[in-house]
Amino acid sequence: MITGKEIRQQFVDFFISKGHTFVPSSPVIPTDDPTLLFTNAGMNQFKNIFLGLKEPSFPRAANSQKCIRAGGKHNDLEEVGKDGYHHTFFEMLGNWSFGDYYKQEAITWAWELLTEIWKLPKDKLHATVHHTDQEAFELWQKNTDINANYITYHGDKDNFWEMGETGPCGPCSEIHFDRGENYCDKSQTQGHECKVNGDCARYIELWNLVFIQYNRDDRGTLHPLPNRYVDTGAGLERICQILQNQTSNYHTDLFLPILDHISALSSIPYSKEDGISHRVIADHIRCLSFALADGGFPSNEGRGYVLRRILRRAARHGRLLNLHEPFLYKLVDTVIEVMGHHYHELIEKQHYVKSVIKAEEERFNQTLDTGLDKFNAIVSELKGDTIQGSDAFTLYDTYGFPLDLTTILAEERGLLVDLAGFEAEMELQKARAREAGNFKHNFTQMEWIELSDIQGTTFVGYTEPSVQTLVTRYTLDDNNGIAFQLEKTPFLAEAGGQVADTGTVSNAGFHIEVTDVRKQNDSYIHYGKLVSGVVDANPVTASINPEQRKRTARNHTATHLLHKSLRTVLGEHVQQKGSLVSPDYLRFDFAHFEALSKEQIRQTEQLVNEQILANIAVRTDIMNIEDARKTGAMALFGEKYGEEVRVVSVEHFSRELCGGTHVAATGDIGFFKITAETSSAAGIRRIEALTGDAAMRWVDELQDNFSRVAEKLNTPQKKLFERIDLLLKQQSDMAKELESLKQNAALDAVKALEEQAEVRDDYKLIITKVNATTTDEVRQLGDALKESASSTVAVLFATFDDKVTINVTVSKDLTGRFHAGKLAGQIAAWVGGKGGGKPDSAMAGGKDILALDNAIAETKKLLS
Repeated sequence: MITGKEIRQQFVDFFISKGHTFVPSSPVIPTDDPTLLFTNAGMNQFKNIFLGLKEPSFPRAANSQKCIRAGGKHNDLEEVGKDGYHHTFFEMLGNWSFGDYYKQEAITWAWELLTEIWKLPKDKLHATVHHTDQEAFELWQKNTDINANYITYHGDKDNFWEMGETGPCGPCSEIHFDRGENYCDKSQTQGHECKVNGDCARYIELWNLVFIQYNRDDRGTLHPLPNRYVDTGAGLERICQILQNQTSNYHTDLFLPILDHISALSSIPYSKEDGISHRVIADHIRCLSFALADGGFPSNEGRGYVLRRILRRAARHGRLLNLHEPFLYKLVDTVIEVMGHHYHELIEKQHYVKSVIKAEEERFNQTLDTGLDKFNAIVSELKGDTIQGSDAFTLYDTYGFPLDLTTILAEERGLLVDLAGFEAEMELQKARAREAGNFKHNFTQMEWIELSDIQGTTFVGYTEPSVQTLVTRYTLDDNNGIAFQLEKTPFLAEAGGQVADTGTVSNAGFHIEVTDVRKQNDSYIHYGKLVSGVVDANPVTASINPEQRKRTARNHTATHLLHKSLRTVLGEHVQQKGSLVSPDYLRFDFAHFEALSKEQIRQTEQLVNEQILANIAVRTDIMNIEDARKTGAMALFGEKYGEEVRVVSVEHFSRELCGGTHVAATGDIGFFKITAETSSAAGIRRIEALTGDAAMRWVDELQDNFSRVAEKLNTPQKKLFERIDLLLKQQSDMAKELESLKQNAALDAVKALEEQAEVRDDYKLIITKVNATTTDEVRQLGDALKESASSTVAVLFATFDDKVTINVTVSKDLTGRFHAGKLAGQIAAWVGGKGGGKPDSAMAGGKDILALDNAIAETKKLLS
């Protein structure tokens, strides 16, 4: 049987023989395209060529592209496992022509590969073309020996490809394989026709040949492109299914080893009929392995949320197979056995991928156990068959339950979920978050006073710390808080984690202290306090605080050095997840699954300080975004970049797209010191650090504290740790001695209690007040008495902190007659309290100390 490995290689080799250049697959996490959650087609890495933004490096290309479709427009997540061909992760075999060959070659070569190399029967192959594409129809007739009756015209839905609502597009020709009448899954459905594009499992699409020849404008009109392109895609999993003569993609050698491993872990054999959970897990572990190896990371937003949802969906299906402990991470090794020969990044990141998945599984197990209790409580109180949106949102917001998990659990019980209500609750939360985030600048209800017709603001702050300019509009609140706009400004607005500049704006008529700046479209809105005067339309001097700018710049450049150093020390999976760059300190959040060791922190610090000591020039260049990407400049996912970008570079070390302010050379930072490394969120670590004079003050303070400790202990600094070790040993010895004394005292106390026990016919009764200062002391005394005395019921009372504490113990041989928990509850009521516990041991308490004597008397009556 031909293997998936051989099929992939035969495809690549075939097109190399036709003059194509092999191009390695791009990552499934697109680092340079914020419009995509995941790479979802082979053409993604060539998009700018199709858009005319980039010249191709070669006229023809071929590859096998890793793809994920699990979010956004292309989303097959909910269908995975239900049939044999839907996947979140798959491989797309493709060949491309960039203004070189066109329809004739694309059709002829596809037919040659399918029928001569892979030997598919010609009478089983069908070709579809767009109803306007007579050229493609005739090329199929003239250049192949396909059955003429098997070439059919179809409409836009099936045979016209578009990149988006506007842009490059064109007709396509699809190749379908006829599996035979036995594969029709709707033969009993009234009105169903077995035909290509007829929603029938009998015909499976193998290959799509797209002919990009038009550009659609914003009015919907098609215009011929100056160059014509070929973009084809053939799903490797489907090709394997056909060539290996299987009934499902999951029954090929791409999946079977994973399914076998799942069966071994769960002790539940896989079957086509009952194997939905096996298939879901097999698909999802492939998706997770590739996504994490390419830089993805589970989180609560964006693509990270999709990955977390996929992982939790797989873990949930694991529970349906009685896999209650983390197991997904164990399947990574099998994925690598199947795929690692072609995708070496899986091997390189094997330990990392397994560690992240295991940590997420452990976290989800905790979430699931807690959330299931809440879900069951909601269902038990449900009136009707619909779980309210507010309850579904509580499960999501408080207990970490994804909505789709709530939906799955509801479906298993024949219930519905109010999805509209859930979305309404989500919108309310977003509104609350927006309101909380904007509370500082509540000028929205106030009228602007216009002083000029000038629109927008020109930012000059990179080179000019002080400028002559004009106030173009402003608004005041009742406390002289002011928001205003300038014609041009030296003030950098808050962005990219960097806080805004502060400073002053003034002329002879008024003076403003600026405390914050925000950018709204092309306008810079400045916020502050009108200290004196009345704002007028005369020229003003706008000046930033130079010392604050200098300290902030140090921290911002240090943040870039830190980012690169972390990627060097920990691995390329490290990605920035947030930052704060202020004049006082810097904070950097990044994706990493475990706390840094002391050695890793030291190595990171050392790398940063090495760059500072080297005093390397920091360059800023304005360039086209494509040119910036070619230089290797790092772009942050989620940030929006225009065609012109600002690249900040530390030569031979760091290069990032950044709009913030920076030092002229790394030596200006002075000194870098990490002061804290903590967890920020699940899978996110946080580093706080200082630079320059702030870092030196921190070290000075550390040294002062060290000196004070040495003085307190009357020890030279060099021998301080020897002295501390000695003190700790002495403390340990004293603690052991004290514990021994306590145990002896407790034994004496227990002995005294036993001596005052009242002997009944067949048991002993102790009801008394004891001297104790904590609840633990009372409990320990009761436990010791229970262990020491047989056939005894004891009720101990103590008073401290203006409360009564009660301990009830019952020997094991008497629990059939006396229940400690019930006795404690009844006795506590006499002192205005409550309590309870197990049959042999219980605690209780009350607030009414004055009722203690009466409670003791009533207890004696009760037990007599």
